[in-house]
Amino acid sequence: MKKDVLLVILVLISVGLLVTMVAILEKENKANKTLEEERYSRMVMEERLQIKEAKLVALETQLKAANEKMTKVQRIIDQQKNINTDLQKQYTDLNKAKTELESKLKTTLAGPAMTNSAPVAQ
Repeated sequence: MKKDVLLVILVLISVGLLVTMVAILEKENKANKTLEEERYSRMVMEERLQIKEAKLVALETQLKAANEKMTKVQRIIDQQKNINTDLQKQYTDLNKAKTELESKLKTTLAGPAMTNSAPVAQ
């Protein structure tokens, strides 16, 4: 009888250990599943990050090219402004020279006319 009691106690301990072991294995499986899901999520996020970084590099390259074009256009605009300023100065100088020449021409043309109309003294 002592053997039977001992056997029942051993069976109960074995069943308890078995139940505990099954519970531990279930927790381990659940933890492994959670870990696998986290790894998958991390992998997906890293892929997305790589795609975004590639797009960022492409956009930075486009921005750099656009800035270089803008710089070239600004230089051309500045050159055109300088040319326009020079042309305006030349136009002003030419108008001034024209006015002076017209004035000299009038003076020159009016000078002989005055001498022709003046009575000659004898």
